[in-house]
Amino acid sequence: EQNSLLLKIFVTSFEWDGKNYAGPDIHAENLEDAETIAEYHGLSVDGELTDLIDMDYHSPRVLH
Repeated sequence: EQNSLLLKIFVTSFEWDGKNYAGPDIHAENLEDAETIAEYHGLSVDGELTDLIDMDYHSPRVLH
């Protein structure tokens, strides 16, 4: 039997010189683990990534 570990993706942010920036994603089993990792690195967990949307960048675009 193979033990598969399912990691969730958590989105983070951080503040630098009074401005907020997107941080790196954290891969963890649960929110508690993600918050522990984020705290260690000076990040804030903003939420869990639950959906990915495939954008078709090859479709025609109108530029103005």
